[in-house]
Amino acid sequence: MKKLIYISILVLAPVLSFGQQFPFMDGYILNPFNMTPAYAGLYNTKTVFVDYRSDWSGIAGGPTTYQLSYNDRLPGNVGIGGRFIYDKTDIFKQTMLLGTYNYEVRFGENHIVNLGLSAGFYRNSIDLAKYYNDPTYANDAVLIYGLEKSRLKFATDVSVLYRLGSLSGGILFSNVMYGSAMYNSSDISYKPFKNFLVHASYNYTIDERWQVKPFVLVRGGQHFPTQLELSSQVSYQKKLWVSIVFRTGGIFGMGVGGEVLKGVLLNYSYNLCNNVSMNTFGSHQIMLGVRFFNPKQAKQSAEK
Repeated sequence: MKKLIYISILVLAPVLSFGQQFPFMDGYILNPFNMTPAYAGLYNTKTVFVDYRSDWSGIAGGPTTYQLSYNDRLPGNVGIGGRFIYDKTDIFKQTMLLGTYNYEVRFGENHIVNLGLSAGFYRNSIDLAKYYNDPTYANDAVLIYGLEKSRLKFATDVSVLYRLGSLSGGILFSNVMYGSAMYNSSDISYKPFKNFLVHASYNYTIDERWQVKPFVLVRGGQHFPTQLELSSQVSYQKKLWVSIVFRTGGIFGMGVGGEVLKGVLLNYSYNLCNNVSMNTFGSHQIMLGVRFFNPKQAKQSAEK
């Protein structure tokens, strides 16, 4: 049935434009730069993060995402960062490379606004030959193109973050792009869906050892429903942490992580949808971070 659906889409490819939202990664409490460029240079700076995420477990061809990210703080209230993303869903692949600039503005002593902009390039590809070479399906002219790669296209994300003490909140507009990506050998076009993300969090310190950080997030956009997400992370001495998450649509998740070695952060998260059978539609994500700095020095730099 899954292949039949894809074949139906591909037959109509000359008159349709493919669209897809770029992947959203868990672990944003540990590395909020994953979520919005306005966090560049604020938390876990000088840290290289490598993420691996697998969605729709139990379904062949389910989404798989790899990400490499880094952010740092420069003099003059400036943050910088970069992300490389590779995402694959069955016959669809997409690659994105983004650089980030974040500028901080202070109002009075306590009110801080960060303005983040990410810009870069993306490319999408469709492996039409995957089904053309399957002898159980009839030949179709659309499928003979084989592996189709789009031309490089310009991509941007814009975001604003407001901070007041332990309270943070902001908005992101993603996939703000110019036109569709066209393919070299066929009439297929591809245009990532524009989407938005609004979030707020509060970092509550119980005592010198324990902290709790509740988080609320709303995301939605073009051609997909708005989703509410509630999560919270409890950390012990900032060395060990656990998190829980609920998303509308019957999705529950948990995460666990810690600083396993000095300067080495490891986090694992799992999501499960209770609206389907227990062996499908779960998602796994592993995040590995390697620090190249003293966390206390970075905190003092961010507070200046």
